[in-house]
Amino acid sequence: MRKKIIAILIAFCTLISFNSAVLADVVIDLIEGTPTEEELMQYDLMWQYADDETRYYMSSKVKARAVGLSNKEFKFFARVVEAEGRFCEDDITDKVLIACVIINRTNCSKFPTRTITSTLQRKNQFAVVNPKTHNCTVSRTLDSEWAIIEAYRLIDNYLIDCHMVFFNSIGFGGTSSGYTRYVDNSYCNGNYFMCINCDCKHCSEYCEIYDPEWSTRTIEMISPRYERPIGHIEASEIVYLGSR
Repeated sequence: MRKKIIAILIAFCTLISFNSAVLADVVIDLIEGTPTEEELMQYDLMWQYADDETRYYMSSKVKARAVGLSNKEFKFFARVVEAEGRFCEDDITDKVLIACVIINRTNCSKFPTRTITSTLQRKNQFAVVNPKTHNCTVSRTLDSEWAIIEAYRLIDNYLIDCHMVFFNSIGFGGTSSGYTRYVDNSYCNGNYFMCINCDCKHCSEYCEIYDPEWSTRTIEMISPRYERPIGHIEASEIVYLGSR
């Protein structure tokens, strides 16, 4: 029965001219289904014994396992990060910070969502997510997938501000006292990132480790740049992975 469904899906996708990357994603998801415990153990071993350059090219299902997400949720997350972020030849800072914002919103009690998917699909939050289909049709890339990996590392190791929960492409004009600009300049002519003052349980416990003396007056521009493990790439070298 599954073979028949896959055959019908392939014919349908061909009929409406889906690109090959999208078709491959759909078919692979159907064939593979939910990974078994043995497969998850294999993903863990693959990740554990590889360097970051190798991990950068690994399948989304292995990367998803590394950050505790389902493959479907991880790919959706990566599509939104790609759609919201700007490409930079030298680093992926803009996309990493976008991923951090999304994770921070999911963790923070000021936002009524507790999963990455529900955070991304929340009404009037992310313009790249269709309000009717609740999907994002932009293709994810190896860069946007890796940006998620870097974001979880930063947050899990208390290296990024948990209060950073907003971004936009034009910056804030300072008219709202509830927001503090997190950076003085956008990265790669991309987004501006802002913090809010929040004392929810998660943010309070996080800040005890990250910055016990945290206040809006002490927020400074982020100085590090977050680089892809393969280094500098040209725009023509971006690897697109599919929009599903």
